[in-house]
Amino acid sequence: MLIHSSFLFACTALGSHILGYVLGQGPSRLKLAVLSEDRLQMKWRETEGNTDGYKVQVKPMAGDSEQEVMLKTKTPKATVGGLSPTKEYTLHIYVLEGSQETLFAKRKFVIQELKNILQARNNQKNTATAPGKSTPPVRNTATELIPEVKATSPALSETTTQTAKDRPERRRQKAAGAKGPSETLQGKPNTEFSVTETPTALQTTQRSPAKSEQGDLGKEKHTKETLKRGSRFQCDTAAATDIVLLVDGSWSIGRNNFKFVREFLSALVSPFNIARDKIRIGLSQYSSDPRTEWNLNTYVTRDEVLEAVRNLRYKGGNTFTGLALSHVLEQNLKPEAGSRADAVKLVILLTDGKSQDDVNLSAQTLKNMGIELFAIGVKNADEAELRQVASEPLELTVYNVLDFPLLSSLVSRLTWVLCTRIKEKLKSENTGSPVKNVSVTTGPHLSPTNLIISEVTSRSMQLTWTPPLRQPKKYRIVYYPSRGGIPQEVVLDGSASSTQLVNLTSHTEYLVSVFPIYENAIGDGLRGMTSTSLSPPLSLRASEVSHNSLRLSWQPASGATQYLVLCSAAPNGAEDDTKEVKVEQPEVLLDGLSPSTEYSIAVYAMSGEEASDPTSIQETTLALSPPGHLSFSEISHGSVKVSWEAASRAVRAHRVTYVSSRGSNAREIQVPSNASSTVLRPLSSRTQYFISVSSVYDEGNSFPVTGNVTTLTVPPPSALKVTELSGNNVQLQWEAAAASDVLVYQIKWNAVGEESSQELSVAGNLAAANLPGLKKNTEYQISIWAYYKDGARSDTVSILHRTSSKSPPTNLVIDSETSTSLQVRWRPPGRHLQYYRVTYAPESDDRAQQTIMVSGKSSGVTLQSLLPNTAYKVMVSAVHDAGESDSVSTTGQTASALAKPPPTRGFAPFKTEACPTLSSTEGSLQGFDMMEAFGLVEKEYASIKGVAMEPYVFSGTRTYTLFRDIQLTRRTSEVLLSGIPPVHTISILLRLLPEAPKEPFAVWQLTDVNFQPLLGVILDCKVSCNIA
Repeated sequence: MLIHSSFLFACTALGSHILGYVLGQGPSRLKLAVLSEDRLQMKWRETEGNTDGYKVQVKPMAGDSEQEVMLKTKTPKATVGGLSPTKEYTLHIYVLEGSQETLFAKRKFVIQELKNILQARNNQKNTATAPGKSTPPVRNTATELIPEVKATSPALSETTTQTAKDRPERRRQKAAGAKGPSETLQGKPNTEFSVTETPTALQTTQRSPAKSEQGDLGKEKHTKETLKRGSRFQCDTAAATDIVLLVDGSWSIGRNNFKFVREFLSALVSPFNIARDKIRIGLSQYSSDPRTEWNLNTYVTRDEVLEAVRNLRYKGGNTFTGLALSHVLEQNLKPEAGSRADAVKLVILLTDGKSQDDVNLSAQTLKNMGIELFAIGVKNADEAELRQVASEPLELTVYNVLDFPLLSSLVSRLTWVLCTRIKEKLKSENTGSPVKNVSVTTGPHLSPTNLIISEVTSRSMQLTWTPPLRQPKKYRIVYYPSRGGIPQEVVLDGSASSTQLVNLTSHTEYLVSVFPIYENAIGDGLRGMTSTSLSPPLSLRASEVSHNSLRLSWQPASGATQYLVLCSAAPNGAEDDTKEVKVEQPEVLLDGLSPSTEYSIAVYAMSGEEASDPTSIQETTLALSPPGHLSFSEISHGSVKVSWEAASRAVRAHRVTYVSSRGSNAREIQVPSNASSTVLRPLSSRTQYFISVSSVYDEGNSFPVTGNVTTLTVPPPSALKVTELSGNNVQLQWEAAAASDVLVYQIKWNAVGEESSQELSVAGNLAAANLPGLKKNTEYQISIWAYYKDGARSDTVSILHRTSSKSPPTNLVIDSETSTSLQVRWRPPGRHLQYYRVTYAPESDDRAQQTIMVSGKSSGVTLQSLLPNTAYKVMVSAVHDAGESDSVSTTGQTASALAKPPPTRGFAPFKTEACPTLSSTEGSLQGFDMMEAFGLVEKEYASIKGVAMEPYVFSGTRTYTLFRDIQLTRRTSEVLLSGIPPVHTISILLRLLPEAPKEPFAVWQLTDVNFQPLLGVILDCKVSCNIA
């Protein structure tokens, strides 16, 4: 209702001053009426039939963007504002029917030409009317055609701001009590359009701020487009004017609202003629401390200032308006910043909250110097404080809105007021009216000099300065932390020349300023910077340095009651290695130190709990005597003897450190004080070692004596010897030069003249190996080399040997055939057999071949799980201690599946008494030797590839070494002819070697026919041995 009331009031007042002109097109089809220099009304005859409305398009001939007005009603008229009076426009009116647009009328016009035609017609009418004759009154056609309102001032728009003069006007508008018309405006933001319509129209989305010659400073409805396009009002004064914009950039504004501040500033400066000799505009942003964004002489054109406003960055901080006003006088209104002595000076303050410091003194000083202050508040601004800052009359210089988007409502009024005030000041100066003209520039006679900051403690400081020639009215002392903080101030009488600042924060750098305040001026301020802390001790030095003590002395510090001494041997002053001493006198003896150690020493002056910055030095205690005459002897591939001479009887031990040139980790050993040598092992072959020996005292270690030595090449095996064994095996023996350092021997043999060869790996603690599979009566070349624990490989040594000829089993027969088994028997070739190897397969399918191992004490075996009525080929060889014999073979056929099984000879259920007797540490047991089943029988040497026998007995049993990636596999039937009994015990003794894999692995497993584990032993070197 408030908007409608204002609209009706404007309608009532319209007839008295409207500027009207009507032009028709065709038979009253289109009529134009000039309302003012930038407003035009159009009216046309309503079309016949049903329509959806009209579309009005006003398009400038050049330079401006196109604007469209959509009317959602059948009312045939509209008003367009914001036009240029000298520009030519084209007007199109379309009839809307659904999605179709039909051109109804078209016309070109220039507002100024229309006004000229109207003036000419009025002159003709006035001339044609004779004096003294009764003439009917001239009909105001424009008034008849336009019953809508012409907005002549911002008072006709809605805003939340209202000055004292506006309030009666608003009440009169509300009393009018009629609804105002509106209509929808759609267009681009570069050109303003105001559209009004009869009450049948729907809505208005934009209205241009109109000029007001009467100075009616009312309120203006805010829209986003208002900020973008700014006021169309242009201030035509050419008076030299210095305008400083003082913008609050504190945290309470926020980044989102700061964009409204930028838009408001752009709209505010747009109407003014900015030039070097006309209006200059500078800007400072403030929060905790003020910052000049640009000076008065930085930009000399309107476009440059607008660009600077668009790029203005949000500052953030607290709100110290008093300090900011002082900054304007001290910095922005100086000649070097572009201020002109003869220019009108305006300061426009924009803030959103109450200042955290006093504003009265700074504001009054500015006003006393003839500088006019305008105060604009937003949201939480303190209106009492705004009125305290602003100049008289307050109804023209104080503004306050409820939120940031409403700032735009102030643009029209404020720009008009600013322009009027500039003109008034210029007029008063030209007519000689008494206007206070106090120069902002202050000379040396108004400014103090020689600021001295003394007696600085952790909580206070003393300021002293030389007063200016002219005594000021007051002094304003401002101080705050340089890294940010709340500024504080002290106001002193003008006769003072010193003061003490107290209750400061310790260990804080402060910026201090002293400003002289005069009746009509502020002198140049004195500035200084210092940190609050006790003075540190001076001339710190060390004397009487020994291997375990030193004396410190220094000059006393002013204000110190005691001293804290920190002594640390750690590079970063580790707490567990720092000595702390408090003394009252400026000297101290530090004892209990380590010899030959660099110490970092810091001394602090103390006053209560406050400490000064430290004074530091570094000092090294004397060294202890090192050993003498370092020498090396008994050098081998893996060891060296180190010898030295003891330096003193006070030596408690000797510390020997050695590291290889390959960069491996340094190793260290400690030798008793009565020893003068030691042997270093194990070392890597052909490697240079850097060795140092230091003496260990009660006070610490001496400086080391150093030297270097290179180890020898690893030796190869020697004294090779080949011994013929039975069968196709031979035994190779050798002598090891450094058996304890050998990890494994690698043996390679091949028949002379043949390229194919065989290899065998043997544990490093062995000195013999059996070589299997040699042909009879063939000359072989046998080679051997050693791999050492440090990864080195020895040279290869070789020997030539010709083999001779091993007895296989005899009388091989097959009997007791069934449909699924064959009984195989033979005559042993002799005694001391390890086992028999039995291989069998159907004669028709060699791929189904299977192999089992049979105890050397047996002379037969039953082959189970065979195919019925199938011929099998069976081969048997004897494995002697010296090797495996040639195999003998025979054939046999299983019975038909329908045949009657033979007697149960060889097929009887498993019986415990049928098991052989074994000897163990627990006594005699019945069962089978699993080691024997896998070919690991008790003998002098092993012959299975990848397996070596150890030279010692573990828990009463011979032990064997299995090398990496070696797997021994046997079928259950090859071990136990009748299968594993339901109740059984398997005992396995294992010793885990250092070279064993670090990841879990299976040592022994029992699997099903698909090789899926059923039972086994899994070793995990990281945890323990687990049975799965």
